[in-house]
Amino acid sequence: MKNVYPPVHTILSTPYPATLFGSDRSCVLKPLFFLFFALLMCGKATAAGTADFETCPPGLQHHFGFDEQQDGGYVDGVSGNKALCPSCPSTAASLFGGAQLFGNGNKINFTDIDNFNWGLEGSFTIEFWIQTTARPSQNMVVIGRNATESSMMWWAGVDTEGYAVFELWDKERNGFSMRHEGKKVNDGEWHHIAVVRDNNMKFNILYVDGFAVEGFEYFYKKGFESAAPVNIGYLNLDKGYHYTGLLDELMVYNRALEYTEINEQYNSGAGSYCGPKEIAPQIVSDPKTFGVEGQTYTYTIKATGSPAPAYRLVSGPAGMAVNASTGAVDWVPATPGKFSVVVKAENSTGQDEQQYEITVKKGMDEQNGILHHWMLNESQGLTYKDFYTPYDAHSEQATRPSPVFGVIGSGQSFDGVDDEVDVSQSMNFDWDATDNFTIELWVRSTTGTTPDNKVFIGRDAKDTYGHWWLGSDDKGYAGFQLRNSDYDGGYIGSSGPKLNDGAWHQVVAVRNSNSSLNSLYVDGKKVAEKSFTYRNGFATLAPVNIGYLNRSHGYYYKGDLDEVKLFGRALSASEIQERYAKVSDAITELISFEGRFVVNEVNLDWETAAEFNNDYFVVERGTGEDDFIEIGRVTATGTTNQQSAYRFVDEFPMDGLNHYRLKIMKKNGLFTYSPTVIVEKAGFNASSFFVYPNPLSGGDVNIKVTNLPKGENVIFMMSDFSGKKLLQEDVTTDAVGVVQMVLPMPDNIRSGIYQLSMITKKQTISRKLVVVR
Repeated sequence: MKNVYPPVHTILSTPYPATLFGSDRSCVLKPLFFLFFALLMCGKATAAGTADFETCPPGLQHHFGFDEQQDGGYVDGVSGNKALCPSCPSTAASLFGGAQLFGNGNKINFTDIDNFNWGLEGSFTIEFWIQTTARPSQNMVVIGRNATESSMMWWAGVDTEGYAVFELWDKERNGFSMRHEGKKVNDGEWHHIAVVRDNNMKFNILYVDGFAVEGFEYFYKKGFESAAPVNIGYLNLDKGYHYTGLLDELMVYNRALEYTEINEQYNSGAGSYCGPKEIAPQIVSDPKTFGVEGQTYTYTIKATGSPAPAYRLVSGPAGMAVNASTGAVDWVPATPGKFSVVVKAENSTGQDEQQYEITVKKGMDEQNGILHHWMLNESQGLTYKDFYTPYDAHSEQATRPSPVFGVIGSGQSFDGVDDEVDVSQSMNFDWDATDNFTIELWVRSTTGTTPDNKVFIGRDAKDTYGHWWLGSDDKGYAGFQLRNSDYDGGYIGSSGPKLNDGAWHQVVAVRNSNSSLNSLYVDGKKVAEKSFTYRNGFATLAPVNIGYLNRSHGYYYKGDLDEVKLFGRALSASEIQERYAKVSDAITELISFEGRFVVNEVNLDWETAAEFNNDYFVVERGTGEDDFIEIGRVTATGTTNQQSAYRFVDEFPMDGLNHYRLKIMKKNGLFTYSPTVIVEKAGFNASSFFVYPNPLSGGDVNIKVTNLPKGENVIFMMSDFSGKKLLQEDVTTDAVGVVQMVLPMPDNIRSGIYQLSMITKKQTISRKLVVVR
């Protein structure tokens, strides 16, 4: 993956078969989409637009605004010619003035066909907006053409499953069909569809909502000339393949539009209307309704309208501001709470308001500018919560990592084989070319030399050329690869301390667009830096991957991972060093931390392997919703290389589930957190967890647990004193709520102190196991 040219691949390995006609392909499809894509991004527009459409992309040949209020045809704004309707659709409201609502077999024909008679060497782009909820029994054609004097046929529209489709067949029936299965367009929302034939590169491309979702190289043998009219809302074939839904802003160009142009035509759903009409604004963006105390709140209002609308704040909390030209909302909430906001988009034709409420939760001890923080504290389940947004990370049951003692609280252990965590709502990683950002995380591994790089966090686009990752190379050195949508950028790393020595390491990647520098830090010190210039950004529909990279080989990480953070700014070298020291100096290795409910009280017991400059433990209790409060303190031993045991009794636990954690305070004011244990106040019978023989001199360990719910899933995990997972067994309790089993010991286990943890949905109980070999 490091310093390697981009892979040659497509979104689908095999094009979807023709759906209107079956056909044998006379040419071989070559899946070289992204090789073409990189060249397309560098292309230059050469055609000129018309005087009435000066702000449209160059090369515009036809523009149907569909703003007509009555039957009588639909005017092409470029040529002035009309498309006629033997069965006319009806007028409807739209994002761009007006639209036409198709249904009940409506048909439009356009006989000004010269610009559709593409020769063998022709290039073109067709784009349009649709809104539909139809679930048809046959494909729906938005625009197409079927020759009667040859086998030429093409169409763009929606298939029976709701996906966009583009078919292009020449006069000898050479061609193929393209569809994308990742995003349905029949969900009742407005969608922008664009289809492209680029003859220079011999490529057909399908775009949905600004992204190139599929593309194939194809060499046609004949052109696409015909005397047949162009059909809109149907295809003159068989039963007509009629479209049901709204259609607006149908535009045809005599060239292949570039990716950046089509992305701008979509414009995050607001479009880039370039027609002659004046259109009142409509706000199309969904507001951001969450925030965190002390952290910058941002939201960009997107609205249609011609002339371009201005934006303003009608009402909102103190300190909030709106950029009049860009619609960017900016605010730093000083306190938690709920705050009402009203914003407005307006131009000379009209205005539109948006009202919403922001819920601001209490912040943590964190610097301003943080966007995400996945603590990875979860001991069960498939969701890993982000503190700052609703954009949680997720895994599948079969490929979830395992909980371990982390650098702060708990972390997750990845097996290097198939453990995967994904963030599907990853728009904060859609950096513009001029954006600054910082990624910070902590890792611990003992994996030696490997055949491939290992990815801690990364993203590999399937709809652009974007590709980036932060991880380690085959020898264990940190590495950072950052390439944008047209593959500008490169790799830095393979220097500094190794990350596979069994200790926790801070790894930080920084992009500073002001200085054009990509920087890499390990344990607070810069280990690599290089200048890169990016012409375009990094936006993609692909999820962000944690613990692997979603491409061939997977580049799976083997080791522990904790405290994954994204900042919307470039942290300075001094900030990174300070952050490293703050966490590193506060690390205290816990051997165990467990809780038990006994006669209306909760006993909390924990042990440390050693201590340095420790002051005291703050015992905190909460409901699991980031609402921990202090309920007591226990004085620490201080500084010792011996094990120390502690106990705290909660005499008044809450009904139901009680979440407990320790805030471990140092004498210099630094602190860290323990993992969270869960204890249920449920009755007088506490679960008993027996481990024998203990100490263990040979053989396996016998385990018995009583007083559990019947049929409950239980995880038994063994880890060393540093929190590294050694083995895990998943079992189910019997009919009386008992688990009795033999836990096989690893053959290479050494003498020492280990922790056996029993984890259920409602509690975590740990026992110390002493091995003497």
